[in-house]
Amino acid sequence: MSFPTTDSGAELPESRIEAVAASLYGLLPAHVRQADLAATGSLRALFGVLGRASAEIDAEIDAWYDALFVETAGDAALDAIAALVAAPTLHPVPGDTGIGRRAFVANTIRYRRGKGTARVIEAMAGDVTGLAAVAVEYYQRLAGCAHLLNVRQDRPATACLVPGRTASSVGGAFDRLPRLLDVRRVDRTRPGRPAGRHAPTSVGVHLVRPLVVGFPAPAAQTVSAPATVPAADLAGVPLARPWEADGTALPGYFQLAQQPNEALRLFNPDRRADAAGTRLREVDLPDRLRRLPLHEETTELRAAKLEKRPPRLPDRRWFDQRTGAPFTVFLRRDGESAFRRVPPEEIRIVNLESPPTPPGARPAAQVSHTWYEPGTTAPQRRSGTHAIACAVDPVTGRIVVPEASGLPDVVEVRVACATAAGLAVGAGAQDRNAPDQPFDIRDTGGPKDLVWVVDPTTTTGGSAEMAGRTVPTLAAALAEVATLGAGRRSLVVLARCDLEAAPAASATLDVTVPPASEVHLVAAQWRPPRTAPGADTDPALRGFVVRRERRYTVDVPMRVLRGSGDGTARAGRLVLDGLELTRGLRLHADAVAELDLRYVTVRAPGEVAVRADGPLVATRIQVDRAICGPLRIGDTNISVSGALVVTDSVVTADGAPGAALDAPDLDVTLGDVTVLGASSLRSLTATNTVFAETVAVTRRQTGCVRYSFVPPGSATPRTFRCQPALALAAAEEAARRPLTAEEADAIRLANEPVFLDTFAEEPTLAMLHPLCPDSVRSGGEGEVEMGAFARAAYGIATANVRALLDEYLPVALEAGIIDDTRSSAVAARRNRP
Repeated sequence: MSFPTTDSGAELPESRIEAVAASLYGLLPAHVRQADLAATGSLRALFGVLGRASAEIDAEIDAWYDALFVETAGDAALDAIAALVAAPTLHPVPGDTGIGRRAFVANTIRYRRGKGTARVIEAMAGDVTGLAAVAVEYYQRLAGCAHLLNVRQDRPATACLVPGRTASSVGGAFDRLPRLLDVRRVDRTRPGRPAGRHAPTSVGVHLVRPLVVGFPAPAAQTVSAPATVPAADLAGVPLARPWEADGTALPGYFQLAQQPNEALRLFNPDRRADAAGTRLREVDLPDRLRRLPLHEETTELRAAKLEKRPPRLPDRRWFDQRTGAPFTVFLRRDGESAFRRVPPEEIRIVNLESPPTPPGARPAAQVSHTWYEPGTTAPQRRSGTHAIACAVDPVTGRIVVPEASGLPDVVEVRVACATAAGLAVGAGAQDRNAPDQPFDIRDTGGPKDLVWVVDPTTTTGGSAEMAGRTVPTLAAALAEVATLGAGRRSLVVLARCDLEAAPAASATLDVTVPPASEVHLVAAQWRPPRTAPGADTDPALRGFVVRRERRYTVDVPMRVLRGSGDGTARAGRLVLDGLELTRGLRLHADAVAELDLRYVTVRAPGEVAVRADGPLVATRIQVDRAICGPLRIGDTNISVSGALVVTDSVVTADGAPGAALDAPDLDVTLGDVTVLGASSLRSLTATNTVFAETVAVTRRQTGCVRYSFVPPGSATPRTFRCQPALALAAAEEAARRPLTAEEADAIRLANEPVFLDTFAEEPTLAMLHPLCPDSVRSGGEGEVEMGAFARAAYGIATANVRALLDEYLPVALEAGIIDDTRSSAVAARRNRP
């Protein structure tokens, strides 16, 4: 079979052609090259021509080798492999580079060998969607028929409420309630099929949607004993900030949420690989952590240690000290430089929805345990106490540390954990590397880039023009940027997951951008180049900026100022990448010509998140994959001109009065955006955008709104395939008459977006609810969903699974897809046994 390799007409980059030509030219003897360079250099020019043909041959050979393996095959070669194994064609998901289809094609033969089994159905659904999938055969949950003559002994007809897990799993993939016979269908997508409890002939495919990304813990040195970890090894572990009770920071109280007095929902990392071909369990799924399972496991670990016996736990536990899952706590006491890794048996799982009473109360430093051992005449009662290092609430991300007698108090807490969102947006541990972002820092012959590395645990000095200057705080780096950065590119690499407050003499953190310059504030790893034995060194290479597993928090208002210098020069460019701002961002007069907010979380709850405090001329503001509070650029008192471009982001009012997106003097472009609040704009071009409230556009002669939800009462430029206008037009055409007011209202309500959460601190912020109508879920361009998570293409992914189910189901069975993603309100109720 012939495999297509490269796309016809594809051009090779000039850099690759030059590299091949230089490599060929370097094969000539040195004296020949010297003579050629001393003359006209015609021989080198000839090798430049030969290099293009050689590069094309090399590229064709590389593509051929790639086409032999499903993991590396291009789109055309993947189609050929799919045809070879007769894999059905799936609807492509925009922007996913064929990841779901690639996994499905690779595993097609294995699927066919196990057709008809629940294990293969859930594996197929997980590969196609990229989500955690659990297949449930509902006949296994049947306790008996209605006459109760054949009750199954393993599923008694009354629910067991003692363990406290029954209510938390109702309706989900691990529902423990026994059932009687029901004949209603599971597939709710077909007309005429009522919703209800599922018949024994049904199979449910339960999916969990949030994307879970974690900050990894450093590898444990030992398993049996807690390890002491140097502070330098915890650069990628987030710092917990003080948890304030009634506005007062209390000793021993900490929280993982970076916004004051807010909760952070912890998630279990994706551990499906640990299942090793077996059926998935609750501990394998990337879903919200609940208190009860973790409490039962930590209690059993303490009991086993005191009783000197092996713990009575399943083979796959919640706590894995090897990987640090689901979270690992590190404590540092006052006066110490290193952290102590807390073993799971020293963690007490508690409910910290509200501060303990009385105010300032702290948990006991130890807990007692009583057990019985066999005796000669009667069981012998035994008791013991086990130390407790901290009390943790995985539902709120809050920690309270006991006050240990005779020891210094704990002053710093770091927790390696996982969080979630509808897609990789906002500040977090996700991979943010991209071809258009600086990665390898080189000296190119012009003005050298300036590099500062913010890391208080490293004492190396150096120069910002050489390998990179290490400074203890962001404020120190910004002071040097203001002095040295004119006309150059300055990179401030925030190498630790730290939190920075205001300098002692200021209530703000000032970012001074010199004219005609670039300033990049990037939460990333800084890796100096390494020399491998026998390999040539690159003298121009200074280091690498690796944008993952880092998040830096600025806990004060950030002001952007114009630097001193040529008053006629164009203002500079500021890039914020991977930062979380808790008190907002302020732009002063002519501060920047370009502002890029990339993978950031910018909030100031109850206030404006991004605001212009001075006039801006021809300024371009780019917001990409961000969670942002109210954006208000310009008003009647401040003259602003330019453009605002927002992509793959959520913009929310965040409790502030007024509009969520207020740019009356800017030309606004929105793509894959959810705006949770009103909008007021100069001009608008929008695609796949959900406006939760009305939008008012001043200049409606230009621009267009496409494949979006526009609420009634909005004033926008011309629209194309927008809801609910599209549904109203279809209803009028079907009725062949104008709709009454009641009919129009009913159609509008039936085509409105329904969100799981609208609070900015929740992980399911702006995610569409399972009850959201298909007109919004599949109404975007290319049949994706409208809003910020269009690239997730959940509707397309589930349609692909639904199209494959008939091939893999046993005869006479019917399958349906059930979304187990829950809002924070529902999850909170299920956390109360």
